[in-house]
Amino acid sequence: MTKRLQDFFITVIAGMGMLLSTLDTGIINVALSFLRGQFQTTTNIASFTITGYTLALAISILPLGVLSDKFGKLKISYLGLVLFGLSSLFCGFANSIGWLITGRIIQGMGAAALQATSAALITTLVSEDRKNSAISILGVMIGLGPVLGPSLGGILLSLNLWRFIFWINVPFALIVIICNHYLLAKVS
Repeated sequence: MTKRLQDFFITVIAGMGMLLSTLDTGIINVALSFLRGQFQTTTNIASFTITGYTLALAISILPLGVLSDKFGKLKISYLGLVLFGLSSLFCGFANSIGWLITGRIIQGMGAAALQATSAALITTLVSEDRKNSAISILGVMIGLGPVLGPSLGGILLSLNLWRFIFWINVPFALIVIICNHYLLAKVS
């Protein structure tokens, strides 16, 4: 594999990981009243779908960063992508608010692994001549997530496709998992 291709894959993994994790911070905000009605619960209980995700992310990010230093950034980002993708699938299939909150907590832990490794992947594995542009792309992805989240969530809710608020992550997570898996075998 050429260094240019490796840099490209690392930038995709870091950028998409950060985009997915920040997108899901806000995509569900517009769905609270819908979820309240869908699951016949209170707004306070439905808000745990947001709080659980954010709290799990905040609690997990530091330990996962330490683990990425010890075991490898690509391994921890791979773990994060798998957790995030599977929990996104799970959240879309949730048939009760309790299962949705549980899925969101697991999703938050996956997001923490993605956020803990994104910048570190670029600063340690991308060549010096491409590092600045890779960090710039990462910055754009960080900014896009919170902007796209509520807009995309609102569009999906207006089409009565609330499960796609979560399922939209799955194809992107799969693509990035494939890139990450490929790099695990090629990069030490």
